[in-house]
Amino acid sequence: MLTGGALVAAVAVAAAPASGATPPRHLGAQAAASAKAPRGLVFGGITPQNWPVVVALNKARNRVDQVVIGLDMTCTSGDSFGTSDGFRALKLSKNGRFGTTFGPERIDAGGVPADVESKVIGRMSRERGSMRGIWSLKITIYDATGTNVLDTCESGVVSWTAGQ
Repeated sequence: MLTGGALVAAVAVAAAPASGATPPRHLGAQAAASAKAPRGLVFGGITPQNWPVVVALNKARNRVDQVVIGLDMTCTSGDSFGTSDGFRALKLSKNGRFGTTFGPERIDAGGVPADVESKVIGRMSRERGSMRGIWSLKITIYDATGTNVLDTCESGVVSWTAGQ
């Protein structure tokens, strides 16, 4: 079983995006934390878990260039940790809605197989001055054979709001 720092390192590797991904693109923990500064309209806020959430639209305001959040993860083993998650290039509908899912995708987290799943749903307010939505992230870590679950870590459904 992975614990403490080893689990956090595995999650960072687990959430890293695959090369050649097509939009919408899951950013993963490391990429979400190091994404470039946005050029269009930006919304920001603090989640009920006291983590930041940022939604950056393109200049034309018809696409979410990137959406990034910090999340508290609680594991069945009793471990807990904080991580970030994000997506890039999400279509923003005419009524201001967006959403996407990622996974489950099996990845190699430093020699340990893990499944990563993530989901975000959001919408802009009618006056277009704020956004709100929900987010969830789940990471299932397996033994070296990839068949027996060692730990499952989840954020649960986290509501978020962001303003200009």
